[in-house]
Amino acid sequence: MEKKSAKMLQLLLKEITGDTEQAWESFRRRAQTAVERESQIHQKPGEIAGVSGYRTKKEQKEIFENSLMENGREFTETYVAFPDHSEHQTGLAMDLAENRPEIDFIRPEFPRYGICQRFRERASAYGFVERYKTEKQKITGIGSEPWHFRYVGTPHAKIMEKTGLALEEYIQWLKQFDLTVHPLTWKQYRIGYVRARGAVTEWKGLTALQKTGEHSLSGIGAEAELQTVISGNNADGFIITIAAL
Repeated sequence: MEKKSAKMLQLLLKEITGDTEQAWESFRRRAQTAVERESQIHQKPGEIAGVSGYRTKKEQKEIFENSLMENGREFTETYVAFPDHSEHQTGLAMDLAENRPEIDFIRPEFPRYGICQRFRERASAYGFVERYKTEKQKITGIGSEPWHFRYVGTPHAKIMEKTGLALEEYIQWLKQFDLTVHPLTWKQYRIGYVRARGAVTEWKGLTALQKTGEHSLSGIGAEAELQTVISGNNADGFIITIAAL
């Protein structure tokens, strides 16, 4: 991601978790590195082009209004998010294109073959998902955008890929997993949902989990170093991911 996008990612994570500057700076670097590593593996000069990353509200508003004038309301509301509803404003999304003499800024070509498809197939390994698929349009409210990738982190990208869930569905699906009683287990990860409780939500589950091996940490050795990531779901609670390092 561009420095501006990476900075927005840092601010977003800090805002929704309330964690320290130092801790979430490390997550910013990991997200940025994921993009850079993916590009190093699959991008060759003249084959994949970055079209759009972070956008300000002003930029999103201009894009939306220009598209209304040029393409009409039906097209615009299908392929362009309203201001303050675009993932680009979070700094977590990017649009890519097959590098051609002319690239459509709204609907860039990112075909399902060649280097573009290899990028798509490897994206989840680096925490990215193809965000808007044809079969999920009624759920996301956005038309098919094979060029648009969203960073959700690992292991979530891999789980979404395996289950075939859109982000909206995935967030709802995770609510069935109580981290202290019935967590989602994925390799060395334990994942669960905690409902928000007023302005401040206190969760003491990790201490309890570390004291008993019969809950979500079963299968993880007592000597393992644990990493806990807390992410707000922008609705009613938090997704907690515990990884054994």
